[in-house]
Amino acid sequence: MVLTGPFALAAPTPTPSPAVTSTVPVKPAFRPSDPRLAAPAGLVAGIVHPNIWWTIASPGGRPMLFAVDPKGRTRAAYSLTGVAGARVDAITIVKNGAGESGLFLGDLSRGRTGAFYLYRVAEPKTLSDAPLAVKPFKVRYPNGGGNEASALLADPAESRLYVITRNKKAAAVFALPGVLGPGWNALTRLRTLPFPVRGGQFTPDGRVVLKTTEDVRILGGIQEMAGQVVRTATGLAGDAFGVTSTGRRALVVSPGVRPTFQSVALPAPNEATKPTTAATEEVSERTTPVAYPSESGLPGGPLGTGALAGLVLLGAFGVVFYLRGRRSG
Repeated sequence: MVLTGPFALAAPTPTPSPAVTSTVPVKPAFRPSDPRLAAPAGLVAGIVHPNIWWTIASPGGRPMLFAVDPKGRTRAAYSLTGVAGARVDAITIVKNGAGESGLFLGDLSRGRTGAFYLYRVAEPKTLSDAPLAVKPFKVRYPNGGGNEASALLADPAESRLYVITRNKKAAAVFALPGVLGPGWNALTRLRTLPFPVRGGQFTPDGRVVLKTTEDVRILGGIQEMAGQVVRTATGLAGDAFGVTSTGRRALVVSPGVRPTFQSVALPAPNEATKPTTAATEEVSERTTPVAYPSESGLPGGPLGTGALAGLVLLGAFGVVFYLRGRRSG
């Protein structure tokens, strides 16, 4: 897919920046025993259940959520009620302000039309087969642009969700509103990454781990440059990608009828990838500043909001003069 118009991506750098910092083997972690997991579409480590991998698949055309343990055994399978359409191709997890962990599922491929759905469901506390009702949220790209995305990830510090688009040579990062509302939730363009992205997650300490078509790149934050590049000897085919709850390993799911969950060791942070604590609104030398929406705003944007405030003030003055007139009468 080639982006044009307002979402055209910057030309990629000709060589990795920085250069490869380490080369590690890819080790088989486990192979799922459940035949329904022939084509898992997403992967994330649990918060309530840190040793559980949450993954999604659509056996028989019905999207389902699976809890898989480190030995590849399905501990629970949940049918999803309220998912519009049969495709769900991304998953992430984050705590809300009350400290409750929730899974977000995304229909990112539908973003080619300019909009897509996110679905939230509380992380199950009990690992047992059951139906789960999801809460849908409508999301759209700015200015009517359309993009197919490859990654949905959540910042554990801010509880903010990000979407990274899918392209052959580069990727665009979009931020969702801090509070998702019942209407359309507009994405905000944040930056362009000069390499393709095929999956990503935050680590618990705030680093960003992104899988490209050839390696794994680690950033100190969503606005930072890649400070570590981990190359593997056998490549990293497959789109389902997750990071363990400790942040020390990544899992890549190989494509095929009988997928293998493969483990990649992640290095400890270096000076370039120490998690940043700076506010995301701060202007960086390497990124274009962006005004984050703190919540889904009122219809009409700033102009509409100002007009509404003016009407409220005029109404207040009218009430005051009316009461004075009655007293004088």
